[in-house]
Amino acid sequence: MKHILLFILFAAFISVPLASQAEGLGDMTMDSKIESMKKAGKGPVIFPHTRHEEVLKCADCHPKIFKEERGANDLSMMVNMEGGACGSLKCHDSVNAFALYVCDKCHTKP
Repeated sequence: MKHILLFILFAAFISVPLASQAEGLGDMTMDSKIESMKKAGKGPVIFPHTRHEEVLKCADCHPKIFKEERGANDLSMMVNMEGGACGSLKCHDSVNAFALYVCDKCHTKP
């Protein structure tokens, strides 16, 4: 009985980190180009990482499209419109997601 109880406690202990990983990374605020965004009348981008995790695998975007380090990706609307980053042919320049010109889907109010 003692071994069963220890096993249950051990299983509960190791499952906690796994459960928190399943929740995803949550929303990420992208504001490295905030001055440019302000000039365009837009606020920061709120990237819903968890929502993307529900339909994509990590390898779909990392490292092919995005580096996995905060600040390592030089993101801008110009990059997107030229087919990079979110404007990739598999992302927001395709039938898979809304078009890039639907600004308020990503940008907050200034």
